[in-house]
Amino acid sequence: MEALRAFRSIKKDSALDRLDPRTRLVFSFTVAALSLITLSVQRQLILFGTVVLAALLAKRLKLMLEGVKGILPLAGAIFFLNWLTAMHEGILQPLAMTLRFLVLTAAFSVFFLTTPPDELALALEEMHLPRDYSLLITMSFRFVPTLAQDVQIVIDALRSRGLELEKGGFTTRIRNYVYLMVPLVVFEVRRSLMIAEALEARGFGARTKPTRMVKLKLTRNDVLALFLIASFAVLFLVMS
Repeated sequence: MEALRAFRSIKKDSALDRLDPRTRLVFSFTVAALSLITLSVQRQLILFGTVVLAALLAKRLKLMLEGVKGILPLAGAIFFLNWLTAMHEGILQPLAMTLRFLVLTAAFSVFFLTTPPDELALALEEMHLPRDYSLLITMSFRFVPTLAQDVQIVIDALRSRGLELEKGGFTTRIRNYVYLMVPLVVFEVRRSLMIAEALEARGFGARTKPTRMVKLKLTRNDVLALFLIASFAVLFLVMS
């Protein structure tokens, strides 16, 4: 649940919030790309430290770390599976793969914590992504934290009726999670129908290209930030 909350945008006044969302997107993609091209534990730690610094500048370090804490069981499973399939290579490669997973998650967590869905849609459209696809991506990430809230609501409702999801044997737990999934699926299907009707009522898909009330514009701070990101990427690649 903490991992899903790490993707919920929260409005704050910070240096990162004042940047254009495209600049924040470039930062996250740059860190992710650099993480994918290296298998060095030291360099993965450098990238993770960079993301921590960005989260500190965005005043969301605690939220980002809570998200990382939420995915630690999954990170542990990644480490174990990589170690199990390549025992002869020691623990460095499994550790690097695990750190890569944490870096990717943390980098995009910082982006989504600082970028509301509306800004994400604007950024994607400014990058000339077709509106259908930008809406698809925006809606997907907009409802990740909403889904987490819905799961928590259903769990609380089941607990108020005396059902403990984490108690009982393996079969009992599977049956308990069916009780969780059924109302959740029904609720999300109803929500998707409501969204489809709302989009249709607002003329989504009409041939006339809609105008925007807000337009994104790169400032001097964005140019400086992009220069720093590019310099960091070049330095990182030279070190490799």
